[in-house]
Amino acid sequence: MVRKPSILLLGSDSSTRTPSADLTEFGCDVRTASKVAEAAGICLFAPPDLVVVLEQKNGMVDFIEQLKVQDKILLLEYVPATVGAVNDNEGQEEGPTSIAEAVENALQELAESKVRAKHFFTKVGNKLRRIHLQDVRFIEVEGKYSAIHVGERKYNVKASLKDLLLKLPLEDFVRVSRNYVINIDRVTHIDTFQFIIKIDNDEVPISRTYKDELMKRIQLL
Repeated sequence: MVRKPSILLLGSDSSTRTPSADLTEFGCDVRTASKVAEAAGICLFAPPDLVVVLEQKNGMVDFIEQLKVQDKILLLEYVPATVGAVNDNEGQEEGPTSIAEAVENALQELAESKVRAKHFFTKVGNKLRRIHLQDVRFIEVEGKYSAIHVGERKYNVKASLKDLLLKLPLEDFVRVSRNYVINIDRVTHIDTFQFIIKIDNDEVPISRTYKDELMKRIQLL
């Protein structure tokens, strides 16, 4: 399944209008935010692959600094380069000449820095058990733990869904509600009327907040 890169542009409507159109044409899934609350909501509920800073107004400075400190979402502070600009010291062109090129370079660096995991280990008693990602059906919140459902068994880990998503391949796993993350490859069917996902014999609820993101991630013919 091929997934479009998810990009969040930070800036005023006027500053994001043209870049949004350019990146959409380039093949990205683009969202924009001009206010901190809006940007924070997107980063919390549907984290993008890349946040591109075009302007730092409306209190964005502190929010951007928080993103840098957390270092969980790739951040690009984009400054348009002049076409044909030359670096006097090296005689080479300075950086990308378009936002599409800048975003492509950033995503390429992200891809090269990550090694796709095929499995992970979780502690069971005094042993570490290997769990293959393809065998994970879904993950749900259970109190202070996240329960990872593998076949008919489940493994409780002391980690939030948000933290687990940062370690899981985005093309396979998606958050569908406040308390559930699913493996798209394990879905049997989706009831868009009753907001239910069927995975084997289990029914997983879909939140209206996350429904749009889910529909963007599935391949619909």
